[in-house]
Amino acid sequence: MKDIDHIRQQAFVDHGPAPFRMTQTGALSDLSFAVKDLFDIAGTVTACGNPDRLEGTPAVATAPSVLAVLAQGAECIGKTHTDEVACGMFGTNEFFGTPVNPAAPDRVPGGSSSGSVSAVAAGLCDFALGSDTGGSVRVPASFCGVMGLRTTYGRITTAGVMAMAPSFDTVGWFARDAEVLKRVGTAYFGEIAEATGTRLLLARDAFDIPRADIGAALLPKARALGPEAEVTLYQQGIQHWLATFRPLQLGDLWATLGDWSEVPGRRVSESIAERMALAKSIPAEAIAAAIPQREALTAYLTDLLGEDGVIMIPTAHDLPPVRQAPLEALIEFREKTLALTCVASLCRLPQLNLPATTVEGVPVGLSFIAGPRGDERLLSMAAHWAKGLAA
Repeated sequence: MKDIDHIRQQAFVDHGPAPFRMTQTGALSDLSFAVKDLFDIAGTVTACGNPDRLEGTPAVATAPSVLAVLAQGAECIGKTHTDEVACGMFGTNEFFGTPVNPAAPDRVPGGSSSGSVSAVAAGLCDFALGSDTGGSVRVPASFCGVMGLRTTYGRITTAGVMAMAPSFDTVGWFARDAEVLKRVGTAYFGEIAEATGTRLLLARDAFDIPRADIGAALLPKARALGPEAEVTLYQQGIQHWLATFRPLQLGDLWATLGDWSEVPGRRVSESIAERMALAKSIPAEAIAAAIPQREALTAYLTDLLGEDGVIMIPTAHDLPPVRQAPLEALIEFREKTLALTCVASLCRLPQLNLPATTVEGVPVGLSFIAGPRGDERLLSMAAHWAKGLAA
């Protein structure tokens, strides 16, 4: 692992708050945490990985999702770097640099919650808050070998969090062990009872999406957990899922940040400029057609899961790219991994990444998707599944 001071410097922003608490008591008073620089903390600027936003005014209030863990006594030790305006899967940022992947320092940490995952993976804090739209908690958790939860859409308010694609944006968090992951959940969901009667399914076709050696490493790990059945997830075809996701997510992005991005003199990186141009080009007809398609896919998957089902899929299709990978390679990687991450994003479902194995010495994650409001089931079962994966 690289020098810990270097990892800290690369993970945390310079404009964040000094370490602070709201209270010395509470269920999380023995834990420290970091906050992705998309979340408002009163008195500090929320830069969202962009130099123009860094020149904005300090937030007047702290995001409720941050207040929830502060109110339970957790100590905030700072704010962490993010991909520029959260539009990234890799953690790279032209203006502020790229946080370290402590598990594979020659590779990217994953984004857009890059600084948060780096801080947790390096042991700089016990947990860290991130946001997840198309994989921004799940993918970095897989890349860095930690646990990460994307919550059910709408269960945790995103007030005070920069909007990127509002019909997809969710709050999530990282931790190194299942007990801490679950304890953080109690700040949002209350006491988490032990889950009973979980019906574990394996999406067999999803394991054909990653490169062959990754799929071959993950599949026996998933089967060893004892799924009740192996099912076909992409009955409508992978391209149907992607063709539904892309116009909706890009349409959201343009509606939310399009005007901001086109202000004369706006400083944005080449990758963000290209992403915005793509978002602008999406026809309104494509967005309109994708809306009922999303609802049909949601109905299909939620019916499959019911109240007690959890389905397993790989988290990412490949190992994290090397830090010097060209932009073209990153774009190709993102499109392939979206075939996996778009499932929970489209259907607004909670998804848990657990470290499952390593390939070439690099962490590879396995994901668990539950039905709506199945967050507590995932948190309750995380320790059991993690133990099985470690066996």
